[in-house]
Amino acid sequence: MSAVGDAVLMNIANNIIPNDRIKKISTGYAPRPLQSIIHQNMKRFNVLVLHRRFGKTVLSINESIDRALRCSLKNPQYAYIAPTYGQAKRIAWEYLKEYTKGIPGAKPNEAELRVDIPRPHLQDKIRFMLLGSENPDTLRGIYLDGVVLDEFAVCDPTIWGQVVRPALADREGWAIFLGTPKGQNHFFDLYNKAKKNKDWYVCTYRASETKVLSDYELRAAKDEMSEEEFLQEFECSFTAANTGAYYQKLMLLAESEGRITSVPYDTACYVDTYWDLGIGDTTAIWFLQSVGHEYHLIDYIEMSGKGLDWFVSEINKRPYTYREHILPHDASARELGTGKSRQETLRTLGLTRLYILPRWKVDDGINAVRTILSKCWFDKNKCERGITALMAYERKWDARNQIFTEKPKHNWASHGADAFRYLAMGVRPESQRVQSELLTNYREAQGDYDIFEL
Repeated sequence: MSAVGDAVLMNIANNIIPNDRIKKISTGYAPRPLQSIIHQNMKRFNVLVLHRRFGKTVLSINESIDRALRCSLKNPQYAYIAPTYGQAKRIAWEYLKEYTKGIPGAKPNEAELRVDIPRPHLQDKIRFMLLGSENPDTLRGIYLDGVVLDEFAVCDPTIWGQVVRPALADREGWAIFLGTPKGQNHFFDLYNKAKKNKDWYVCTYRASETKVLSDYELRAAKDEMSEEEFLQEFECSFTAANTGAYYQKLMLLAESEGRITSVPYDTACYVDTYWDLGIGDTTAIWFLQSVGHEYHLIDYIEMSGKGLDWFVSEINKRPYTYREHILPHDASARELGTGKSRQETLRTLGLTRLYILPRWKVDDGINAVRTILSKCWFDKNKCERGITALMAYERKWDARNQIFTEKPKHNWASHGADAFRYLAMGVRPESQRVQSELLTNYREAQGDYDIFEL
């Protein structure tokens, strides 16, 4: 491609206007040598693993502008997607405005975080949008000619396959995945798949190699950070453990021991379900079989924007013989609109043998998960989303004090991790099951009692 920074405003390739009327403009971007190499080698799909302060956001914004100004399709649209909408604004908005301000007619919209560039000669416009991945369903239905997925290791992984990739299909759009590693999660999987595909461009640039940062600055950072943090953020290591992750090491151990594999349904054993119920949010359900001293996770459901009837239908579609359905403590709370609890609603929908867990501290639940993970086997296909959530579940980062807090970060990974936390607190070994059958029946009888019917 031509030097990004001196962008051609008109589409030369299709000779839309005569050469003597072609106007060149400068965005003011002067790429560093390594950035130029990346620009020159990019393909339709690209995975760029770049150390902190490499300049990846500036690179991707200018690549997007250059490609957009050369696009011959009608009303092209481009998106920059960060893990959250707030992050997109903080990271990229000022850059997008800065590098488009010299383009005639460019109009930024502060309220919607978009920039429109009119093309009078084509009687249309180019649109750049800043978006967040925290709720992928809100992005469905749009078309895209190109997309930048920044900090993809932290983004909801479903946003690519379920939302963005289909949005690129009819216009054969392009994509750039950016970020530093966060352990061996979905970004790691994408990186490995891309390396094997000749149609993808993949590169890794480590701080020790690029010389973007001085040796003094790197030494200072190394002294002030843990080894894992430094290797992850500056040396782009996928093998360094994600410092803030709760279960990543234990999940990697499960993988190395062959416990993330094909786990068939055992018709001789009952199935229990463990729920994290979302109100206007995502609901997640784990399907578990207790087999001797092992816990077999044979299935997993996660979906947003669906009512309880949808989840009951999904449960009934499966060929499992159920014993109990374990709900979080707030399932017994009555909703003001209906006067019913979600436990009662589920029973009305035909789901019986419901058990509501007591309320426990989150820390206790996290410790319980750590205790039982060594006994767990996961079906790698049916539980893929849940496994990814457990790998990515992490502590919240306190930017002001530059430390991880003791509170979990609430993001896309929370739903599967919370449901598994309830599983860890509610699961009972087979040896206790016979004794508990009478208690289970008592729970059900207790749940039918309604003070409003007196």
